[in-house]
Amino acid sequence: MGIDMTWWPVSPRLAQLVDWIYVFRASGPDNEAIAGALLPQVQWRLAGHYAWRCRDGVVQPLPKVAAIGPSAAAISLLTAGETVVVGTGLFPEGWATLLPMAAGDVAERVFDLAPVWGADSLGPLEYDPATDDRALAAAVENVLLKILARAPDPDPRIALIGAWANGETHDIDALAATLGVSMRQAQRMTTAACGLPPRLLANKHRMLRVAAELAAGIDNRRDVWTSGYADQPHFNRDFKRFVGVNPTRFLQEPNLLVRDVMRVRQAIASQHPLGLSPEIERSG
Repeated sequence: MGIDMTWWPVSPRLAQLVDWIYVFRASGPDNEAIAGALLPQVQWRLAGHYAWRCRDGVVQPLPKVAAIGPSAAAISLLTAGETVVVGTGLFPEGWATLLPMAAGDVAERVFDLAPVWGADSLGPLEYDPATDDRALAAAVENVLLKILARAPDPDPRIALIGAWANGETHDIDALAATLGVSMRQAQRMTTAACGLPPRLLANKHRMLRVAAELAAGIDNRRDVWTSGYADQPHFNRDFKRFVGVNPTRFLQEPNLLVRDVMRVRQAIASQHPLGLSPEIERSG
């Protein structure tokens, strides 16, 4: 399968809500590619057949305008024929602002976004799939800005959850104290905002950050990466859960989509704590 992806920055108004916009193009017969445990997504399918396979093994085809809830493990993309998809990942503040449901209620689910956003969501579908990628990205940004114009501000405590997940230590009692709620309430708030409970969110982000650093050629932090794990097999288990392959395969297998995605996510350096930028300071 031939895959090509381009990435496009968003305006400052969107930068703390969504990751960069991407255009995904695939060619060839039926194929499946590992994409890792991604941010929740909004996507427009302009051509081809496209589906997600989550950890339960169920294949979920994408409608023309789709939202995909947060993933608790690596997912795979299935394509058939010439496929063109344009979309972006949502940070927790972006989900809370742009979508009227708790992220935890739709974790690892694909659903039709057109009834949620209405006619404003359909603009990118008017473009020919062969349109220049920059124009396709601009069409998606236009939709996001329209939805943002009528959206409420997110709960400011959501940003504190992202900062906590990006920290070096993950004391849930400390998170609860920072949020000013009980530990049980912190668990519920994190699941509603991010789709995962605190510990799982932190482990997911940690493994994606490790994968991004490995993809960028950084391999001198292995002692730091494995700290807190009883042994290498336990670390490898979590890495495979969230990245989709073990570290050796991640480094050595050619044409691995998840490695390319992780390398790009670090290179584009979204300045959100969950953006995988090497420049984001980690507390802790």
